[in-house]
Amino acid sequence: MTPIAHPPLTIAICSNRPDLLPGAVARTTAAIGPRDNLLIIADMPAYHLPALPTSSSLPLLRIRVICNEGNHGLAYSRNKAMKEATTRHLVFLDDDIVPTAEALTQIRAALAAGAHVTGTRITAHLQGHHCPWFLTSGQLHYLGSHAPARPASIWGGSFAIDSEHARLLGVGFDERLGRVGGSLSSAEDTTFVREMTARGATAVILHDAEVQHLIPAHRLTLSYLLRRAFWQGRSEARRNDAWRGMGKEWNRNWSGDGAHPVRAALAVLYTASVLLGVLREAIAQSRAGTANVEAGGDQ
Repeated sequence: MTPIAHPPLTIAICSNRPDLLPGAVARTTAAIGPRDNLLIIADMPAYHLPALPTSSSLPLLRIRVICNEGNHGLAYSRNKAMKEATTRHLVFLDDDIVPTAEALTQIRAALAAGAHVTGTRITAHLQGHHCPWFLTSGQLHYLGSHAPARPASIWGGSFAIDSEHARLLGVGFDERLGRVGGSLSSAEDTTFVREMTARGATAVILHDAEVQHLIPAHRLTLSYLLRRAFWQGRSEARRNDAWRGMGKEWNRNWSGDGAHPVRAALAVLYTASVLLGVLREAIAQSRAGTANVEAGGDQ
């Protein structure tokens, strides 16, 4: 497959939050290219769908909305976007990301140069809220944002794929992972990237391309961050990467800024929450396996 010089993009927003969709559409409209389309996968019944803004630069003709008629999860929605996109290249943006025309230009250039997966740096925007003492740069990944002083990696909030190449390799998003309903499960994005590169795909991280992630006040609480760490542990266990994941989480939490005693205490606290998630998922899988064996024996 020959790369296209200036490929048109399908910008996909997968969301189960109707209150955030109008803002997400407005922000994307301001950054989208003249040949690009916007695809919204609404993980909700159609009657929950809000009215969406339009503009002269992005008329309704270039916006397509598909409702899942229920909450099937982020990975399910990403897979549907891959099937429904009308272009070879697909950009995934979360509904709380602020994209820029420059970031999309760099994504387009990377894809045109032959990248099969590419992503941008994601910066946390606290929207004027005070940063609490228990949130250092070592915990920013729990907010889907990169630590300023560390190299970025490809994360689902802002990344793009060559969907034709993904289909050729037989790679999709693992629907055991990713957000479903009120859970904070994750890793459907990084698992996808890992599978792509393991099968020979080219992945490029655009360290100089940056988008902002809007962080609401309720995520700047210790209870939310510990819950997010707990679900990180469950996600690592679900993709059979628990122990390497534990090491990764310890290193991230320890790497934060601030005084040594505080960093050490936070590393222990958050990594312990990850461990609890790993153990909880191990128990759930064990019970499910036992139930399956018993059901098989009753047949």
